[in-house]
Amino acid sequence: MYAKSFIAFDGNGRLTGARTAQTAPYDRYTCHLCGSALRYHPQYDTERPWFEHTDDGLTEHGQQCPYVRPERREIQLIKRLQQFVPDALPVVRKASRHCRQCHHDYYGERYCTHCHTGHFSEEGGQNERYKNGAGDHAG
Repeated sequence: MYAKSFIAFDGNGRLTGARTAQTAPYDRYTCHLCGSALRYHPQYDTERPWFEHTDDGLTEHGQQCPYVRPERREIQLIKRLQQFVPDALPVVRKASRHCRQCHHDYYGERYCTHCHTGHFSEEGGQNERYKNGAGDHAG
């Protein structure tokens, strides 16, 4: 069960949103964090497009991507929700974080772009500017 992503790199390597991709689609998209191939779901009927990882398109770092491995509590919540909304998928939360491995503070998904893993990332970065939503990782 992969989480929905609403941003990706397009075929030219530019960051694009899922709604922008509806009007200017590309033949391929990759994850803005791990670089894995993504499947685009245009959802023209609902106007709520999204991107999704694919099993065969995962890169080496893709196994650690928060969109591939959502947090355990999010999966538990979604499984309960799916009893009422069968198509519900996990959501990846953004927060101020601190990587215990490389000591990098950042704001974003649980995925340190320096270590290419989220395994050592915990909420509550040490630097105050990251707690306010600013920082060098806005992904």
